[in-house]
Amino acid sequence: MANEEQLKIIKQGTEAWNAWREQNPDTVPDLAQADLRGVRLSQADLKNANLQSAKMQTTNLSQANLENADLQKAKLLDTNLQSANLQNAKLTGASLIESNLQETNFENADLRKAQFNEDAMFHKTNLKGANLDQATGLSASQIKVCYIDANTKLPDYLGEEMDDEFLLQF
Repeated sequence: MANEEQLKIIKQGTEAWNAWREQNPDTVPDLAQADLRGVRLSQADLKNANLQSAKMQTTNLSQANLENADLQKAKLLDTNLQSANLQNAKLTGASLIESNLQETNFENADLRKAQFNEDAMFHKTNLKGANLDQATGLSASQIKVCYIDANTKLPDYLGEEMDDEFLLQF
């Protein structure tokens, strides 16, 4: 369960949250199972935050720093994550259906069993080193507009869709 004091602060928005983070740099935010639906958190500092099973549908997290955050089983449906930093984040079982993931940094993120769909927006999304094993709802056309490398683990079903020439680029 989320820390009640931290939950009150984050619901005030980015400015209040980032000021609190600056005053409490050694505190690891605990927002597990928090209901943050629709909160505007563009550019929020959520580095190392525990957001397990958080409800974040329609939340604006554009340009937010979620590096090393724990978002396992988080509900991120129709969430704006454009240009957010999710490097090394744990998103196992997270739902990213209909989310804006353009220019998002998922480098070395754990996206195993994450849920996507054809409406999830990818463009210049960094998936280098990301683990997408058993992720659902992805298409080859979505991956082709992303940055991947030899360490990116794609779901098995995409191996059949991706052409060899594209994969040999990396």
